[in-house]
Order: sequence, then structure tokens, then C-alpha cells
Amino acid sequence: MYRFRIFRGPYLLVLFAVLTSCPGFSVAQMVGGTISGTVIDPSNAPLDQAKVIIRNEETATERDLTTAADGTFSAPSVAVGVYSVSVEKDGFAPVKRTGISVAVAQHVQLRLPLTLGAVQQVVTVVDTPAAVDTSTLQTSGLVTERQVKDLPLNGRSFDQLLELNPASVSYTTQRQGGVGTSNSSVGNMFSVSGRRPQDNLFLLNGIEYTGASLINVTPGGTSGQLLGVEAVREFNAVSDTYGANYGKRTGAQVSIVTASGNNQLHGSVYEFFRNSALDARNYFDQAQIPPFQRNDFGIALGGPIRRDTIFAFGNYEGYRQHLGLSDVTFVPDAASRAAAVPSVQPLLALWPEGTVDLGQGIAVAYSNPPQHVREDFGTTRIDANLTRNDLLFGVYTIDDSDATTPTANPYSAIYESLREQVASVQEQHLFSPQLLNTFRFGYSRASFFFTGIVPPSVPGWVAGAPVGSIVISGSTASNGASQITLAGANTGSNNATTRNLFTVDDHVYWTRGHHQIEAGIWLQRLQSNDFLAQNQYGQASFSTLTAFEQGQVSKYTIVPGPTELGWRSLFTAGFIEDAWKVSPRLELRAGLRVESSSGWKEAQGRASNYGFTNGVINTTPTVGSSALFDNRAKFMPEPRIAVAWDVFGNGRTAVKGSFGLHRALLDTLDYRLDQTAPFNATFSYSNTSVSKLPGLSTSSATGGLVSPSNVQPNIQTPTVLAWTLRVEQQIAPRTSLNLGYVGSHGYHQILSEDQNTPPYFVCPAESCPPSLPAGTVYYTTTKLANPQLANTTSWVSQGVSNYNALEVDVRRQFGNGFQIRGVYTWSKNLDDGSAWNTSVSANTPAYVSFPGNPKVDYALAATNISQAAAINGTWELPLGQGHAIFNDVSSVGQQFAAGWSLSGIATIQSGFPF
Repeated sequence: MYRFRIFRGPYLLVLFAVLTSCPGFSVAQMVGGTISGTVIDPSNAPLDQAKVIIRNEETATERDLTTAADGTFSAPSVAVGVYSVSVEKDGFAPVKRTGISVAVAQHVQLRLPLTLGAVQQVVTVVDTPAAVDTSTLQTSGLVTERQVKDLPLNGRSFDQLLELNPASVSYTTQRQGGVGTSNSSVGNMFSVSGRRPQDNLFLLNGIEYTGASLINVTPGGTSGQLLGVEAVREFNAVSDTYGANYGKRTGAQVSIVTASGNNQLHGSVYEFFRNSALDARNYFDQAQIPPFQRNDFGIALGGPIRRDTIFAFGNYEGYRQHLGLSDVTFVPDAASRAAAVPSVQPLLALWPEGTVDLGQGIAVAYSNPPQHVREDFGTTRIDANLTRNDLLFGVYTIDDSDATTPTANPYSAIYESLREQVASVQEQHLFSPQLLNTFRFGYSRASFFFTGIVPPSVPGWVAGAPVGSIVISGSTASNGASQITLAGANTGSNNATTRNLFTVDDHVYWTRGHHQIEAGIWLQRLQSNDFLAQNQYGQASFSTLTAFEQGQVSKYTIVPGPTELGWRSLFTAGFIEDAWKVSPRLELRAGLRVESSSGWKEAQGRASNYGFTNGVINTTPTVGSSALFDNRAKFMPEPRIAVAWDVFGNGRTAVKGSFGLHRALLDTLDYRLDQTAPFNATFSYSNTSVSKLPGLSTSSATGGLVSPSNVQPNIQTPTVLAWTLRVEQQIAPRTSLNLGYVGSHGYHQILSEDQNTPPYFVCPAESCPPSLPAGTVYYTTTKLANPQLANTTSWVSQGVSNYNALEVDVRRQFGNGFQIRGVYTWSKNLDDGSAWNTSVSANTPAYVSFPGNPKVDYALAATNISQAAAINGTWELPLGQGHAIFNDVSSVGQQFAAGWSLSGIATIQSGFPF
């Protein structure tokens, strides 16, 4: 009799630890691929006990296998590279298949027929990649080394190549302001299959590659680029539904594999230069184009330290940019300056003098203040073949940058310093041809410092600090769009954070008959040390220009006692998955992933959050070790299933379907909780004067209302249900057509709302006047629900989303010097909120319209792009020896004639809805 018990909580990890220490299971976020195949005789009967040798032609690493009774073999977790497969069996001529390319997360399936013959007769065949993938693994988002190196990139930011995949669109233009606390990584932003850009996860050799920002964690420095083209071997973006070995996010999982050394010494020295010589004037440029110079330079070198055993690779890339910006600044005119009261006169030095009067007290000034950007990227990798069964590699990557960028007001600027680092070590041990273990440890660190720069002659409102931010509204100029440009220090001035991620995972792979079983455990310790109080220098808002002249402040906000906070959390996951070859034509993959979070804690017991009584926010926050009153993320199962059917058994037609449940672990709650009373309380003062601001900027000031910044005390983890159905058909040699339907439904999505608004009713209701139609939102009073507090900025897990898309993907693999791919997506994306914060989504409202009733906002998502297409191609020009042109060129001339190619990218998409 067998007895079973279901374990929950911490026992789950014990269960998975036991599983992964026994014969059974495999690699999670993949940094390699799988080679499998079937060995057959001339009658197509399977051959068992055939000896199979898989050899990495770049590093001479070999793996020995023996075919099973059904003639099959499988080698999981082989490194990205070029391989040969040799097969021997008594009575048959040996066969060697060469030129087998393995990409990240790719499953290469081979069919190896043997012929009767003498042992000394070796049949060598050069591999031709299959046009159709008949496995359940997803590699449609693969970007090869050749594409990374050859396709044209503006600024050499290789993540731009994500747009070459179906349902992938750039969202970078909707990042408000370009830089700031929430955007400090200033990396490119992408929406994949309708998900928010913040739902994507970047992995560098299997370890999270995080940006410095808290809610825009795309990696990238102050240049706005993701540097390291020469260091990238290739990358694969899986989306929609993926195996149980992927987690933490619900969006695209972008796996980047760095280049490595091999037995051949190889390298490059490069510089890319750009200036304004051929630039056209834009709308805001004056008679002369502002100066512009960009230098992107570096060196890469790889090779053997000890042949066949130890290899090294290194890359350095530098980026320098000097750009004159075209600022159009709306400023107080001479009459407004003269009318200003004495307390306001010093503040006028925050704007340049106007050159053209617009009337009604406003003038315009034109200028070309310079922006300076410095970024340095470097990576080093060491690979070692310790024994025939043990492989080890270590990688260290760093991106260090800073920038000084003028705002729309040339008398204000922002200074930003970023540093992102990833270090990882991986050891792989082969216990037997059927059993493999991979252990990986990684450390990711991202930090930034951000501050505003203003004229030092202007006195500040906080002792010893620069002047704060000034906002003047209510322009009465004839040009209604003209409004006095913001002045003073940015509200995010003097902000800094350091984010540390410690990651450990261990995975085992077990091949047993027709089953390839994978399992693993993953643990990540998060440390986020933040000094992120907003409005440390104060922000003064004026209702009109006249009110500014008279020094009448409509609202003043200030954090008088900024405090550094240290947030901690532990995330864990375990998974098990079985890829079952039901028949030679049918593969079924089923898995279960379970994720958990320890909650959201502050290192010194200073976690602060607001509770509610009878639906009304409490006046005083609750302070303790954890910000969450109820942790709803202790046990979160996520089933995944996929099927692939080789319809006719010839590898030319495949039908695939998949379904999965995915969750986005909440690891950025500190962005909102860093502003919570009592440690970083934001106080608001209404209807005061400029002369009183210094007195209101101290911790002893009274009369202000606290503006709570909080999260739902029992916040849920965002969840997405996703499903796909695809048909893939080979339509010509090396050419395939992929038609797919992708759908998803999200719930518990994070929304921002004001939780201290006046109470309201949705008609019909007892308090509604009979004349109001059904559905009308009716406020019975203008008094806030809790008049002892100001309005709040709150995160709640009440959002929903729905996405449906048709995807078309036509590609021709590289052959005869030519490669081309075209993708098209027709989609519709609906939700009731598209972003955590407007600074990362300029085309979405800051809050839901009616707190507690977000369905009123359900409509097209801010990320909705109904139609998008992309095409890319490369053509090797037929020049040099062996080609039609310059065929008889000398060996010296061959160095100049050969190797030329033409590459291009074109993207077309409809506009955003807002």
C-alpha cells in the first residue's frame, strides 16, 4: 500500500530538494539547448545500443550516449554552439552529421539512418536545419548571433531586435519625461503579447539582468541603449505560454547568452561614429542644427587559455554622446518679472529671458543646452572543461554610466548615475548519459543616483538644499498650449537606490524511455536599499501666473524628514515537467510550477502601510516588520501544458497548442511604500505664500495634511491565463509559414487609485436623484472620506485584462547567402489600467476614475497596437573568390572583396489609442 501526503508552505521546497537530488529532472531558464534523435537501419527499424558521440566543434567537449530500445537518444543542456553527431554500431557504416547549430532553449531533433557496411567507411553529412520545429519548446523569438551582429541598430542596442518577433512592439516613446526616479534605467520598453513592459524578464546566462529602476526594470544605462552587441552569442524571447521552468514574470522571458572563448583565437576592434553632418532640422530646431557627436567603440577578444580545456572571452564597449537639445521654453516676460513681489524676485533667475513675447505675461526663449552621456560596458567569461563529465563557467558583466541632461528649461538639468552588474557561476555534472545536474549561483546589483541641478544663486526653501520645483498653471496667453515651463529642481532630486538579487538554482534532467523529466528549485533573495523620498526640496504650485507674481502658493508639498529604508524579501519556486514522446509524431509536455514569496519586510521594522476601517482609510498607518497585513503569496501553483503534432510524420507540418497560468511576483512594492508616513511622509499645505515656504519645510511645521502612499494590505499577485494554437508549414526548402492564435486573460493586475475621495454611489441608488440615468456616478458631498488626510496614491490588485491576436510569421533560414523574415500581428488588447505609474506610461491616466470600481475604465489598453508588422533580411553580396563577381581576385584582393553584405529592418505599426 502506498500513502500520499500533500505538503504546503516550506515543505514544498523540501519535496523539490529531494526530487532534484535523485535521478530525475532539468535546467530551468535555459542557457543551452537539447539534441535528440533516432537511429534507424535501412528498413527504418530502430537500432538500439548504437554509440552516439555529440561533440562541440568549438571547444572539443564531448558527450557519449547509447540509443535506447526504440533507437532514441537525448542530450539536454548542451551549450549554445555548433556540434557534430557521430553514430557507430557493429555491422553498419559509421555516420557523422556536422554543422548542427544549437540555439538557446532550442530542441534539435535528428533522424540518423545507418547503412550496412564496413566500419572504416564513414558517411559524413552536413546538417540542414529543419524549417519546421515539431517540438513543444518555443524558439520563435530566437535572434541569432548573425542577426545581432549584422542587422542595423540605431545606437547598437540589441534589444531593439525584439520587435522582429510577432506581437512585440516598442513602448519606449510612451515613457514620460525620458528620465526620472521610476525611469532611471532609461532602457527600451517593449510590450509583448499585450503584457505591460514591466512584466518582461531579462536573463543573462540564466541570471536576472535587472535595471536600476524600481518599476521599469529593463536593463540599460543612461544612453538608453542595451550595450554589448559583441558580447552576445544570441538571445531568445519566449512569450505567451512557456514551460514550467520559467517564472517570476508574466511577460516575455528574454534569455541572453554571452559569447565564449573557443579553440580559435578571435576578436574585433571597432568604432561607430555619428554626427549631425547629414541630419535634417527637426520642427523645434532654429536656423542652425544643434551640435551632435556620438562615439561607440570597443574591443572583443576570445580564445583558448589551454586548448580543449580552458577558454576566455572579454569585451569592452564605450559610449560617448554630446548632443545639443532644442529647447523651447515658456517664461515670464519682462512685465511679469517687473510685477513680481520681492519674495518672488529671486525665483525669476530660474528661467532665461524671453526673446519673443506671446502676450498675457508670457514670452518664449529658444536655446540649445548640451547633453553629455558617458557609458562603459564590460564583460569577462571563463569556460573550463574540468573533466569529461564536468563543465564550469563564470561570467561577470558591468555597465557603468552617467549623464547630465537639460530639461525643457535650460536653467534646470538632471544628473543621473547608473551602475548595473551581473555575476554568475554555473557547474554542470553528467552522472550518466541519462542523468545531468546543473547548479547555478548569481548575483545581480543595480544602483542609481538622481538629482536636479539649478542655479546655485537661487535660495532654497530647505536649509542647505537647492530650490525645489515650481509649477505655474492657468496660462491666459493667446496660445492656450503655452504654459510657463517647469522650473527648479526635479521632484525626484537626491534620490538613490541599490537593488541586490542573490539567486540560487539547481536542476536535474532525467531521460527515461520516452520521457524527458525536468525539475528544479529556484531561490532569490532581494535587498533594496532606498533613499527615495520625493519632494525633499519641496514643490510649490501656483494656480495662475498672476498668483505666482503675487507669491500666492495654491499647494505646497514637502517631505521634511527623508529616511533611507531597507526592504527584504525571499522568493522561491519549484517545478516539475515531463516531455512525453507519445509517438514519433506526437509530443506532450505537462508541468507544474509553484512559486511563493515571504512578503515585503523592512530590515529595521519600519515597514509602514495604511489599513481601513469600514472602508475608510485610517488616519494613522500601521508600522511593523512587514508592510503586508496578509501575505497572499505563500503558495501559488501554476500548471502548464503543451502539445506538438507532426501531422504527416515528415517534419514539414506541425500543429501546436498550449495553455499556462503565470504569475508576476511583486518585487517592486518599495516604489510606493518608500513614500509612506511616518518615515517619508509627504505633507501638503494649501493657500500659503512664498515667504512662508522655508518655515513649512521643517519637521516641526504644523497644519499640513499627510498624502498617503500605500499598497493594498492584502495585495494579490498579478496572474495571467494564456493559451495558443499554431500551425507551422514548410512551404519551400528552408522556408516556413507559421499561423497562430494567441489569447490571454489577466486578473489581480496592479492599478493606481486615490483611496481618499468623497463617497459616491452608482445610480440607481437610494441617494441618487431620480432624474439621473442608470450608471451615473453621483457624489453626495465634496468632503473627503477621511478629512484628516490628503488624497492618496495607492496600489491595488483589482485590474483585469484580455488579449487576442492573430500572428503570421514567414521566414527563410540562411542559405545561399540570403535570409529573410516577415511577421504580422493583428490584435486587440483591453484592460482597466495599463501601468503602475504614469511616468512609465504617458498615455494612460494616473488613477482609475472611480476607486473600487475599475470596470468603468475597461477599454482599449494603452499598449494596444491593433496592427504591427516587421521585416528583416540579410544578403551576402556575391563578391570574391568562388562568387560571380571578382571571382579571379588575388588573395590580397580577396581580403577587401569578400565578406560584404546588405542588411535591413523595417517596422510598421498602427498608433497607440491615446
